[in-house]
Amino acid sequence: MRKKDDPQTAQLQDDKFRRCHIERKEIELSKSTYVAHEISISAHAFEDIVRAIAALSLEQTRFVTFKDVILHALERYPALKDGHSAALETLLPVDGPVRIYVRLNSTDNAAVERLKGELNADTKAHCGVRETLIFCAMLVAEGEFSACKMQIDKVKL
Repeated sequence: MRKKDDPQTAQLQDDKFRRCHIERKEIELSKSTYVAHEISISAHAFEDIVRAIAALSLEQTRFVTFKDVILHALERYPALKDGHSAALETLLPVDGPVRIYVRLNSTDNAAVERLKGELNADTKAHCGVRETLIFCAMLVAEGEFSACKMQIDKVKL
């Protein structure tokens, strides 16, 4: 038997058992699912990531992560600009012995996949998730954003 007073709580009763209350909770899967990317990159690509983290940390006056750099790039550039694809091609290949792990929620991962598709359409080389993430770091590290461009000159590695 179910009591319909409260839509959030169901009251059940059985002849052999006592009454019990079961609270209903709905979980939105799009926010609770994550994709973990393990990428192997070159030492030069790693330096670009470090420069991007430093530049964005200086701009925001707080320490940021590689994930913050990626999200910042995706937010500032919803679409490719002229010359972006050519700039990425100068960095290729980016594979190497340095391993990096990036965990993105499904919404952010979809934005990375969208950008990856655009890069594949505009470049002659194949661009996977690794190349797309390095591209995001390049945008920040090389001063594509005006605020970061001023700050990156202060960073010495």
